[in-house]
Amino acid sequence: MSGAAAASPATGVRGAGLHLRAYRGFVTGTFHKMLAYRLRYYTGIVSYLVYVTIYYFLWKAAYASLPAGSAIRGFTFEEMVTYIAVSWCSRSFYFNNVDRELSEQVQKGDIAVALARPVSLQGTVVANALGEGVFRLLCFSLPISVVIFLIFPAQLPPSWLHAAAFLLSLLLALLILTHVNFLIGMCAFPLKNVDGVMRAKHYLLELLSGVQMPIGFFPAWLVTTSAFLPFQSIGFVPTAIWLGKLEGAALWRGLGLQAAWAAGLVAASALVWSRAARRLTVQGG
Repeated sequence: MSGAAAASPATGVRGAGLHLRAYRGFVTGTFHKMLAYRLRYYTGIVSYLVYVTIYYFLWKAAYASLPAGSAIRGFTFEEMVTYIAVSWCSRSFYFNNVDRELSEQVQKGDIAVALARPVSLQGTVVANALGEGVFRLLCFSLPISVVIFLIFPAQLPPSWLHAAAFLLSLLLALLILTHVNFLIGMCAFPLKNVDGVMRAKHYLLELLSGVQMPIGFFPAWLVTTSAFLPFQSIGFVPTAIWLGKLEGAALWRGLGLQAAWAAGLVAASALVWSRAARRLTVQGG
């Protein structure tokens, strides 16, 4: 009895190690898969440059009638250009199509394969998203950032602390969006077709994440509403940290809010998948 008890911790450690190696395999596998289609990301660099250029001239026109150094809703022209540049460069890192991929697996029945794997679907989804994020960072985000920061008057973070907090915030944004997409993908179980749900999520994300413009530019009721949704923790918080708009206690509250959303969505995704898996088992039986 004591021997079995003594062996249990070692067995648990070995099992955890195997799971970690398995997830690492999904990360590297996704990275190599994305590498095979890298040409579309090179063309994406051009498209993102076009987006930033359009917004640059729109905001330049908006600030043209104001005295030099003037601010609109707390943002100078240089800060607004930086906001646009960082928002789009960040989006190129954390964006993924987990919802579409999961919904297609459910519709085709391929999701049943997840039940036969010794690792969780949720873990593999996160690992795949991380692998895609690493690829996007190296082959998309960094090149487009270099080009944009050379062309436009974008600013660097005010301190090393803000730079480090930005990187952590960006990783949390990836985790939040991945699980938002995971939950959308799981809607395919009861709805079968989730194209409408994905489209609604896309527009809400584009609007309320703050990629198009800072959250403070919205009407007061929409600002209040967005505070109860995870979207601004995906786009606005990382960019605000980069700009130094969140400092001291506000910076830690921003990171804490992201961590809370990440933890809540991880738990919600685990609950939804466990129920969906039981339903899938009954249908298969």
